[in-house]
Amino acid sequence: MATTLVAMFFLSACMSEGGIGALGLLQAESDKPEAIRELPLYGGDVVVRAPNGYCVDTAHVTRRPAATVAPLASCSSLTGEGYSPVQPAFMTISVLSKRSRAEQPRAADLAATFAPVEVTAVEDGDGVALVRVSDGGQSRLPEGDPRHWRGAMVINGHLVGLAVYAPKGSDLTGPAGRRLLLTLAESLREASMEARPSQVSSRSLIE
Repeated sequence: MATTLVAMFFLSACMSEGGIGALGLLQAESDKPEAIRELPLYGGDVVVRAPNGYCVDTAHVTRRPAATVAPLASCSSLTGEGYSPVQPAFMTISVLSKRSRAEQPRAADLAATFAPVEVTAVEDGDGVALVRVSDGGQSRLPEGDPRHWRGAMVINGHLVGLAVYAPKGSDLTGPAGRRLLLTLAESLREASMEARPSQVSSRSLIE
């Protein structure tokens, strides 16, 4: 049952991600989206807070009945202003509608959704499941590395999916990408806890 639920989640999230591509990384000067650090979803149940140096591409947030998807990239790539202090990356936050009995996904169930693609890392952290997938990243990012990181967690009854994509050969396809995904998960947890402190676990993610 858990595997089925996670599979349905990532299917709906991928459908919502379709067409986002690398928007924000390769924007035309005349089509710069508004870049912000925080975006409340579902009445503040889940607050997307970008890690330092990254912003939410508000122009390409996708809201559908199945899921809401928020893309993130470096703030400088979204605004076209200044030097970026962070590595180029394209991240997505996918949030399903609230479920009364949402349970934290297991990394093994998450990994099973990518079969037959090889999963090279499977880890159950404190409040987040994460995997490293060997293929598929190139479909989300022009000249992107096939290898990418995925994660899943529950915030306020919402199943939340995380993804980190990077250019070919980037350090973010390895341990640095794992750290960025965990930082992203922690940012979401903290921001959502601040918005609804009585409803969100205060556990910190342990790397």
